[in-house]
Amino acid sequence: MPSSKAMLATALAKANTAVQLDNTHSYTFARKYYQESCVLLSALVDRASKEKDREKLRAIRQTYLQRIEQLGGSGPEES
Repeated sequence: MPSSKAMLATALAKANTAVQLDNTHSYTFARKYYQESCVLLSALVDRASKEKDREKLRAIRQTYLQRIEQLGGSGPEES
């Protein structure tokens, strides 16, 4: 299993890709990357040892979940 630092970097990279796709109106692909980022952020919330870190991660995830909803998609599909 990757380190928390690597997971966070991947989650943020996926979110950045989602935002870029969102800005170019590629909503289906943006939604996919937002969902993938949310799955990783959820795993990080579970791993975080400090409540302050968990709150920050939840807030970031909530922002992406709201955007997924605006794009007409369901939440993250965890496998």
